[in-house]
Amino acid sequence: MLELNGETFLVQSGSYVASSEGIAIDTKWGGAKTFFASEGLFLLKCSGRGTLILSSYGAIHDRSLAAGEKYTVDTGHLVAFTENVGFNVRMVGGLKSTLFSGEGLVVDLTGPGKVLMQTRSSDAFLTWLIPQVQRRLPREHH
Repeated sequence: MLELNGETFLVQSGSYVASSEGIAIDTKWGGAKTFFASEGLFLLKCSGRGTLILSSYGAIHDRSLAAGEKYTVDTGHLVAFTENVGFNVRMVGGLKSTLFSGEGLVVDLTGPGKVLMQTRSSDAFLTWLIPQVQRRLPREHH
């Protein structure tokens, strides 16, 4: 739960749960469609004064970035960040981030601002889980 006092957070759409009346949610800003385009996810721009409730897979850890400080996060672990944080999404060869792409995606963040990350990744869990389930399914004999 975040208390916003006039600041703006960019929130990964799957992490948004609810917000109080004083929070405006914008889905039409330019970065919303391009940020996670290859993963089919987008960002919500949440701003105003009031309560913003977010969910995560695992605990949420926050990190404050100093002006010019750079920090790289796997896109599957990113929950939200303040609007003033610069960001650039890029592929990292060999790092499995999603079930459907052979390339992992990370986001390079540049301060100043605040970043919220989740300790677990649902993509990583599913990547591990699906082969386990498939091995245990009974095989049909013809």
